[in-house]
Amino acid sequence: MPVLGPGKEPRLLTEADVRAALATLPACADAQETGEVNRLRPRVLDAIIGAGARRSGYLQGLPGHGVVPLLRTAGEAVRAPLVLRIVYGASTTVPLRALSYVLPAVCMASRLTAAGHRAPHLQIVLAGSLGGWVNGLSEPAVAAETDLLTRCLGRLLSYLTPGRYGVYGTLPSTDVVAALGDLVRTLSPARRAAVVERLAGKGGAITDEQTLLYAAAHVLVHDRSTVPLALLQGSPVPDEARVIDIGSLQERHFHDVRRLFTAGPAEAGGPGALVLSRHSVPPYTMARDGDIGLREFLDGTNAQGRPVASAVRHDLRLLWTALAPEELRRVVALPQDDPHRMTDLRYADPRQTAALSPDDLYGIVGVPQEALR
Repeated sequence: MPVLGPGKEPRLLTEADVRAALATLPACADAQETGEVNRLRPRVLDAIIGAGARRSGYLQGLPGHGVVPLLRTAGEAVRAPLVLRIVYGASTTVPLRALSYVLPAVCMASRLTAAGHRAPHLQIVLAGSLGGWVNGLSEPAVAAETDLLTRCLGRLLSYLTPGRYGVYGTLPSTDVVAALGDLVRTLSPARRAAVVERLAGKGGAITDEQTLLYAAAHVLVHDRSTVPLALLQGSPVPDEARVIDIGSLQERHFHDVRRLFTAGPAEAGGPGALVLSRHSVPPYTMARDGDIGLREFLDGTNAQGRPVASAVRHDLRLLWTALAPEELRRVVALPQDDPHRMTDLRYADPRQTAALSPDDLYGIVGVPQEALR
């Protein structure tokens, strides 16, 4: 199984690596549970990241420190419900290939059920409001594109996996904004430098403070579940579920630095399970070397034969394996009076939300607004 570190060349796991990782896991409660885990965990792992899954499921491998979290989660999922989570960042122009981001999870869910595992739940988190604030993007533009993506994903998933998905949006909250600043301030100078060095130029950040806040946002969303979420489409995640994230290749860098926000050594505690898809350019942002916008595809205004980046071609090829272009346009077509239009998140829950100006938000985390422009 390939393990990807900071570079492009993967490292293949050996049997000794796996045995060493298994030795770090806590023992099961009793002999019956031990037998269940030993019998069923290999099936779960094969469906998630086995050789066949990588060949046909648009999956690449694991992040550098992802072996133990995946083994632990796969063992716990033998008895507990399993959630496959995909998180989208902010975008002022959502590309068409953003719809392909959920497909590795859809295929993974099918393999798990075929292997006899209970059907997993797909959780889609659209963190546009949070990511847009961190990166200083236009709030109306991000909101409009998040609204479009929400409705398209809801229609696509109801067509592909009816009843086993939930699309969530992040809720703006003064508590979350304050928590981001508090989390960044817990980093020692050495760890701050390590985060900035690893994530330089990634995630749309321009300044070091943006980079640190964006990394902290990953911790709050993925590892601490402290960002309030609103269910926009589908059904809620089951109680006491275990989570496996499925993210693009760039997420391996964020997965690694999330360890630096834990108390004590970087190796203690840390992030949960992550499986890396083959999306080499974040699929919720337009590729610099040419891309097709979701809105222009639906409107039929995209120029045929326009040059696109090679990463875009690969992602679109995956999308067309699920639905041909005309069928996809029919499935996700959005009438103007769509009854599932997304609620304006600024007013979704008045107990958690406040009408804050940009100056207020930047002041809470102690970052000058000018520094993030």
